[in-house]
Amino acid sequence: MKYCIIAKNDTFSNELKEELKLKIHHEFDEQNPDIVIAIGGDGTFIRTVRMYPKAIIFGLHTGNLGFYTNYTKDSVEELIEDINYQNYKIDTIDLLKCEINSKEKKIIDYALNEFTIIMSPRTLTLNVSIDEEHLETFRGTGLCISTPYGSTAYNKSLHGAIVDPRVKALQMTEIAGINSNAYRTISSPMIISCESVIRLEAIWNDEVCITLDNKSYQIQDFHNANLSFAKQKIQIGYHKMPNFIQRIKRTFL
Repeated sequence: MKYCIIAKNDTFSNELKEELKLKIHHEFDEQNPDIVIAIGGDGTFIRTVRMYPKAIIFGLHTGNLGFYTNYTKDSVEELIEDINYQNYKIDTIDLLKCEINSKEKKIIDYALNEFTIIMSPRTLTLNVSIDEEHLETFRGTGLCISTPYGSTAYNKSLHGAIVDPRVKALQMTEIAGINSNAYRTISSPMIISCESVIRLEAIWNDEVCITLDNKSYQIQDFHNANLSFAKQKIQIGYHKMPNFIQRIKRTFL
């Protein structure tokens, strides 16, 4: 069993990293670890997932937001024992697969929380289809497509619904949609089957900004994007399986 540690760039997180390295009995390997400990908040956790998508990720919370992290500074010894004796449980998290097409290239990337698309200089106009069935012509600042775990991130700030991760679904939420006698959009957040493909197609091939969690792309001459659940999943290690309601209360209440 090989492991490595990714720590937030602060004194306390790095001190915990050094403590863990002294007490974990497995081989330290940053190239091909089986287990990775992410010390920090949700930002550190997402960065770790991008770096090691095939490893089992353990989240140790020292940051501001800890929705993904399940160990705290008070349960460090529990984390060490769980890893040393492989006394942990594994849960899986769905990823959002994004295929982005422009005149020049195709990008395939993944998001743990959400995909967003905006056009800052002026109104974004997109044809929105679900499973090749046209839904609407959206006009506004942008759109956010989130996973169940991502429903508590940017989506929540847009007044989207919080979705229990056991509900396998995508959520599409508007970012300042325009509604008038001339233009009409669905207006409310929309829950969409995990088996569906959402297609966003440009009417005018302009430059857009696309984000996938904390990663962004400036896409020149944007044509379309296809969004769906990925086949691959992320593995997360726990001492005990997380309770959704307790997580919501801990993070927001």
